[in-house]
Amino acid sequence: MEMQEWRDAWTRAGSATEALREALTGMGAGVTQTAHLRPMVSRKGTAWVDVGQLPAHLAERVAEVIRTGSPAPDGTARSVK
Repeated sequence: MEMQEWRDAWTRAGSATEALREALTGMGAGVTQTAHLRPMVSRKGTAWVDVGQLPAHLAERVAEVIRTGSPAPDGTARSVK
């Protein structure tokens, strides 16, 4: 991989990390709850976001948004059957 490829992938990974951090913050996550988010680049040059650890309640809210497109009105995760 050339250095420019790595830099481009790092930029994409950094942008994606910040986008996820902003989304989680918008869902009520605090700084300590998003501190484990890290941009990464694989050996093949693929941009990644290492999520690390998320509190269970926050992971449930993320899953809810992915499943339904929005959080429950009270901010908690809804049960989807």
